[in-house]
Amino acid sequence: MMPQTQRRPPGGAPAATGIGPERRGIPFDYAFRYVLEGQPGRVINSIVTVSIEATFTAVSVGYGVIPKVTPIIFGPPARAIDTAATLREVRLGVIIDALAGPLAESQSSLSKDTGPEAVFKNGIKLNLAVAELALQGNGTAALSDDITTKLFQVVGSPPELIQFKYALFDEGSGREFQSEPILNIAGLGSAGGERPFRYFAQPIVFRPRSTIRMEVTEVSDFKGELHVSLHGYKVLGGSDTPTAVGQRGNPRRR
Repeated sequence: MMPQTQRRPPGGAPAATGIGPERRGIPFDYAFRYVLEGQPGRVINSIVTVSIEATFTAVSVGYGVIPKVTPIIFGPPARAIDTAATLREVRLGVIIDALAGPLAESQSSLSKDTGPEAVFKNGIKLNLAVAELALQGNGTAALSDDITTKLFQVVGSPPELIQFKYALFDEGSGREFQSEPILNIAGLGSAGGERPFRYFAQPIVFRPRSTIRMEVTEVSDFKGELHVSLHGYKVLGGSDTPTAVGQRGNPRRR
């Protein structure tokens, strides 16, 4: 019988081998969380400490984002358009003027700027609560005051527009795993789902009690939460860990 071929992830290393019956490999992830404030150049650091139970081997890294969305519903006041006005008759200038009040009252999550120009960089859309009524007759239906004042909604920054640089460090050994911070699009892919992770060319081994630091530098004005995960595994039962075979409470199997 031919020996079974060992499977390995693309660009990664083979699964852990040589694990005897007294040792047990378990998948494990270390997660980093960052709050992005939309300030290009802002540097954020997050650290995790590898537990004493086992060495952690990282085989890949991935990320995801959660946009910060502050709903802003607005529309032209009744005095700005005729009572029987239709969607087709709402002018762009009226829409821009209608934004001023709601933006002043709300902490905009679109950009560090809070003016209408920041909104139009990302976009506006019809408020779904009244869109069907406004679009009746191909936009020719008469709009009541109640509909016009909540006709539009501000669109948040699309997650795929997020850009940041990241760098990984082993604080215990002083190792750096890149020559300089890497742009997320170049190293991980886009947050829109196009390869938002990558396997390391060589798995990275972190000893128990190691401190892993990940540095993130904001590049875009995206606001929200950034979550980065190191995917890997631990092998319990190592000789220099509390889970070692023969330790009290974990007797050697006979």
